[in-house]
Amino acid sequence: AQLAALPALGSTALLLGLAPTLTPASLAAALPQVPAKTVLVRRFDGRESSLLADWVLLTRRHGLTLALDLDAAACRVLGDTLLALGTEGLLFTLSARAASEPGHALGAYRALAAELARLKLPAPLWIRATAPLAVLPGENDGLSRLLEASMLAGPLLCDGLGDLLSVELESDPARSLSLAYNVLQGAGARITKTEYVACPSCGRTLFDLQTTTQRIRSMTGHLKGVKIAIMGCIVNGPGEMADADFGYVGGAPGKINLYVGKDCVQYNIPQEEADARLIGLIRSHGKWTEPRPVAQEP
Repeated sequence: AQLAALPALGSTALLLGLAPTLTPASLAAALPQVPAKTVLVRRFDGRESSLLADWVLLTRRHGLTLALDLDAAACRVLGDTLLALGTEGLLFTLSARAASEPGHALGAYRALAAELARLKLPAPLWIRATAPLAVLPGENDGLSRLLEASMLAGPLLCDGLGDLLSVELESDPARSLSLAYNVLQGAGARITKTEYVACPSCGRTLFDLQTTTQRIRSMTGHLKGVKIAIMGCIVNGPGEMADADFGYVGGAPGKINLYVGKDCVQYNIPQEEADARLIGLIRSHGKWTEPRPVAQEP
């Protein structure tokens, strides 16, 4: 499975889901052959305190990671057992909710995080966008899968929750990882590509915002970790682009102002020169890299 944002495991790990009927004793003989970056995933309820302890001790003995799939209520009941065991080699996650449980999965994850905080259990929280947690009706296209994952993981990441993210709505691992990174980018948790902020057109816009944005994207879209704001005018633009690294703002008809952060550093540049000046500004601040050459067809 493709994972994101947990350095201890890297971006790729083997996930093994454990059936409820499988016992630690029945799996013990096979574990020495399991790769080190393996996560055993098992759903636990509040009645399985002894079984939980057996699984934790077994996985620790073999240097593996155990993901405890449980809701806040089960976590509360198992709290004493978890406190006695400690959190070494453990993840906490939630892949499905009971049919009787109201609300969205986002609330269930927040409740689980709150219970972990109450118990003072500092184990990583694994956010899983899974089909059982999906709420969007209609076709399961790429945009819907991205929106589904964003609705769940985005608010949690913005709250500072979540150490690991997987989007399990795609059968292709590469597309799953791409979706995960898009969610991380949107939440500001990990910037892996150029980010753009553009103010919608209004009566004061001093250039065609759509074509200008696309033109600048075509020149700067290969940059990583750079946020560029493209604003139609100086009335509201500087305030709305306050967290951007660089800004391209209409200063007057046919004139552009360039910003670094909140500071305007070049005033009233002729618009025909502004694109090159913006690239020069990015370059002078050490944020520019040359785009990779496009491979030619043989």
